[in-house]
Amino acid sequence: MSAETAAATPVFSVPAGMQWSALSGRTIRAAMREGDLVFGFVAPMIFFLCFYVPLRAAMEAAGTDYAQYLLPVIVVQGMFFTSMSAGDRAARDTFSGMGTRMRSMPVRPWVPMAARMSANLVRAFAALAGAAVIGTVFGFRFHGAAATFAFVALALGFALALVIGADALGVATGKPEIGASALLAPQLLLVMMSTGFVPAEGFPGWIQPFVQNQPVSKMAAALRDLADGRFTSTLGVGVAWTVGLIVAFTAASVSVERRRP
Repeated sequence: MSAETAAATPVFSVPAGMQWSALSGRTIRAAMREGDLVFGFVAPMIFFLCFYVPLRAAMEAAGTDYAQYLLPVIVVQGMFFTSMSAGDRAARDTFSGMGTRMRSMPVRPWVPMAARMSANLVRAFAALAGAAVIGTVFGFRFHGAAATFAFVALALGFALALVIGADALGVATGKPEIGASALLAPQLLLVMMSTGFVPAEGFPGWIQPFVQNQPVSKMAAALRDLADGRFTSTLGVGVAWTVGLIVAFTAASVSVERRRP
């Protein structure tokens, strides 16, 4: 090895696990100071009430336990809001030069993103916990330990897919206001035009194919079946959407990182 090559090779004196732990802790502490974790916990409660109160009577008149029906899409919506937070934080780190400083230090290239993902999953878990609390108050129940574990795993897996994509967008733009605007419209469209709040029959016929087959509807159906203790084909569809999005967004994230100066 030449002297020039040796000088260009970074020396990692701190174990990767310690680097990841330190950067994860930094992001989580910042989220606590800024109230993001609190908002992540409370927001699903607010949205649950906003839809449960006006729609419960009509849905239960049709024989639907609306708390049981509604909660899965509130969880999915919480994962979308987690991704918006992830994109905002990644954009702010890029704008402030944090990413550039990390690349100039003996930190393994994958550690900063892994730390952001860990912190984002903590935020996603807070959203999941908030949804579970408000749902339980109004009668939502899990049925079966294995199905409950699968419910949590699928929800967090979907959150991971979304935050990888949002993180890549935040890093690419470096502008929080652009990232937030770009993420808000798709999540509103997908959540509102889904079977999460009402069955597909409640929509005009011309839009029902989209409503039935878009990812939020598929995820809500899978989570709904798991909450009822049932492992059905909807779980396979939900897993397929989650894995597909993780692969696609990871490829996008790698491309973004390679193009960074």
